[in-house]
Amino acid sequence: MATQSTLRVGIPSPGPSFRGAFASRDFSLLFFGQLSSEFGNGVIQLALPLLVLRLTGSALQLGAAYFFFFLPVLLFGLVGGVFVDRWDRRLTIVIVDAIRAAAFLSVAVIYYRDGLTVTHLYAVIFLESTLQNFFNPARAALMPNLVRRDDLRAANSLMEVTRHIGFLIAPPLGGVLSAALGPAAIFLVDGVSFLVSSASVFFIRWRQPPREQEQADGWVHRMRIVAAQSVQGLAVIVRSRVLQVAVLIGVSLNVIIAPIQVLLPLFVKNVKEAGDEYFALLVAGLLLGLILGSLAAPTTARRLGLGRMTIVAVIILGAAVAAAAWPPSLWPPVVAMLIAGVCIGSLNVAQTTMLQSSTTDEERGRVSASYFTATVGVRPLSFLAMGALASAVDIRFLFVALGLIAVAIGAVLWRLPEVRDHH
Repeated sequence: MATQSTLRVGIPSPGPSFRGAFASRDFSLLFFGQLSSEFGNGVIQLALPLLVLRLTGSALQLGAAYFFFFLPVLLFGLVGGVFVDRWDRRLTIVIVDAIRAAAFLSVAVIYYRDGLTVTHLYAVIFLESTLQNFFNPARAALMPNLVRRDDLRAANSLMEVTRHIGFLIAPPLGGVLSAALGPAAIFLVDGVSFLVSSASVFFIRWRQPPREQEQADGWVHRMRIVAAQSVQGLAVIVRSRVLQVAVLIGVSLNVIIAPIQVLLPLFVKNVKEAGDEYFALLVAGLLLGLILGSLAAPTTARRLGLGRMTIVAVIILGAAVAAAAWPPSLWPPVVAMLIAGVCIGSLNVAQTTMLQSSTTDEERGRVSASYFTATVGVRPLSFLAMGALASAVDIRFLFVALGLIAVAIGAVLWRLPEVRDHH
């Protein structure tokens, strides 16, 4: 395995492959660790609402739980990347996953002793979301250190697949666990999955080289350093058109595309007059497309170029969303969701690769943190806005409007040669 401290945009050799990524022992450890933790993440999406409702029976409390989940992204998102660039990113992942394991295991243990309160649950939710602000940029920054540059797209593709497999497999299994042992059992599974991830990453052999760090003279000076380095991460994005495009696409997906999950249940019930089985079929089509798109992204990018693949995916995604709601039969929306998933999977791989390949090793954590903060931070507001619009506007018109906006973004990107010709 060859490590790389600085990555710049270049023409890949014709031979990047999944096999090449797995040839790195360190990447294989990271992959299998993340496969475990992403399964746990998928399970927790089911456990959270079930447990809050069982403890409180209140829809307001459920909304508060999701509020506490998203709040740390806005509070600590930029700061997390600064510390990731200062700390050993491998050990950061190990420690974060170990803390998350202890937190989720505590929920299960206290629940079975009949001592769990909603306050404790909120605290764990807040802690988990806070730790993600360190985990996500650390993982994104670590990836290029574990694989050859030519295999980076394949490695990002495989990482993206772990996330989608977790969300595909975990909910049905979590439902069985919840029915048999209660929702707290899901937190027990999640805690174990984070322990597996922490142990797997611990055995990675790569070691971060020593770096010169500005020494702080007291807490006030330390806070000033953190603030200045957070601004530096934003400045890197401002100077690079490719990074700007990656952030633009990420924000667009979370503002325009992600809220469709709010519209889908309403679409199934009010437009198609179908049941839960049809909703599950739409979600399955989307998840299958995400996996296929993630796996196909390295080959597609090699043939078209990373920039052209990105633009084409944005345009096709917009067209699929715009067309999904109008056909009278049930199957066209399923096909549209499959196509949308393929495009989103490709875009996720493209965005991650753009971020990693257009930054130095010393600044990659801060840039990744800025990206995650901007993209995930807008999601609660977009969900809220879409919920309000859905109560006042025909859902089919919303699908068309969102799709056309995505097509327009793709058309603008095509006019930027530094994006269109990016390899």
